[in-house]
Amino acid sequence: MADPDLFVDLDALEELVRQLGQIRASLEDAGERVDRFDHRLGSVRIGDALDDFVSGWKDGRQKIIEGIDALIGKCQGASESYIAHEDAVVKATGQTRA
Repeated sequence: MADPDLFVDLDALEELVRQLGQIRASLEDAGERVDRFDHRLGSVRIGDALDDFVSGWKDGRQKIIEGIDALIGKCQGASESYIAHEDAVVKATGQTRA
């Protein structure tokens, strides 16, 4: 039975981290923009519903941001770990890294 080949696309991992960072930035930038339209709604009930939504959205958005931060950290850690292990294997064989 042949040993399996292991390939990690470090460029793709880096791109994933970049895209996750963009999503995180967009979520942070979203803010509470609904509030500036409350005066035009004409209904206290609609205004209250929007306030409830914004409050929940703020909490939910923070949880999503925390999850993205964790994913970014894991992707970066995986990349660093792969490089370190690959360097160790190359060093053990006496070869130089390409």
